[in-house]
Amino acid sequence: MQPMELQRFIATRQARWDRLESLLRVAESSPPAELGRVRLLTLLHLYRIACSDLNQARAFTANAALLRRLNDLTGRGYRFLYRERPRGVSLAAVGRFFRWQVPAVFQQERRAVAAAAAALLIGATIGFSAVLMDPAYARDLVPAQFFADSPAARVHHIETSPERIASLQEAASFSADLYTNNIRVSFLAFALGALTLAGGVIYLIWTGSWLGAIAASYLLDEVGLFFFAWVGPHGALELPAIVFAGAAGLVAGHALLLPGELTRGSALRQAWPAVWTMMLATAAFLVLAGGIEGSFSQLSAQTVPYALKVGVALVLLGLLLAYLFWMRQRPRTGHP
Repeated sequence: MQPMELQRFIATRQARWDRLESLLRVAESSPPAELGRVRLLTLLHLYRIACSDLNQARAFTANAALLRRLNDLTGRGYRFLYRERPRGVSLAAVGRFFRWQVPAVFQQERRAVAAAAAALLIGATIGFSAVLMDPAYARDLVPAQFFADSPAARVHHIETSPERIASLQEAASFSADLYTNNIRVSFLAFALGALTLAGGVIYLIWTGSWLGAIAASYLLDEVGLFFFAWVGPHGALELPAIVFAGAAGLVAGHALLLPGELTRGSALRQAWPAVWTMMLATAAFLVLAGGIEGSFSQLSAQTVPYALKVGVALVLLGLLLAYLFWMRQRPRTGHP
């Protein structure tokens, strides 16, 4: 390698080597969890590039300073990335995951979340408007298991009958049944988005359309407050969870179908930590939503006033959005 070529080789790669060295300093001086998934993946990517640079340098030059630096960087990278790690998951690690990593990932992928939420809201607007114009559309839009010929008659039956949930055991059993449906809907939103992109958006629009149609049916039957009080407490977590599953599918689908300059494998590897984090958080929100739906949501106005249930729904939704999108990320003073 001629001197000019060597200088060009170093100049085009110097910034990457400096970045790798900076990340290694953080990794070697901090607890493993401190680095975070995003920076860990960056470190891995830069380590692999440095290994390739070292192989090139060995083939074309005997420059001792250059080879020494690359040997040092790749050796430190190897020792950090392939060191033996402790087994098991600690409560502290779980706490850090939900305290820092989940909000950071959702803020990073806010555009995918916004796209999924827009699809659900567009569908809800379509369904709601269609039924307001012609109530007969409700029978076409609403799945049979959710369709009630007379919402007012259903509300009267619920409000004049004994409470459906009379014990903790009944609440737990009912919640377990609800988890199955919630997981099915969320998985479909994720899978269709991950495999087709457009399919995930269409599914969210369809889901929103029948939700909007049901809301309009109750409103037209003058029991709209009951609907929001009944659905609100668990819907404040359940509906966002479906949106989040759809958003995770869009992130995965973008990596799979639109990888850009990367290979599909590389794009998926880069996207996977965010997708995995979003789906774990979605699962947690669905568990909470199922517990609420199987207990508090089922209580009639005989036990809990509508205003209180609607208030609880608004508080839950506000807390969820604040947690995911307004919580400040962990300060990184002194970190690259």
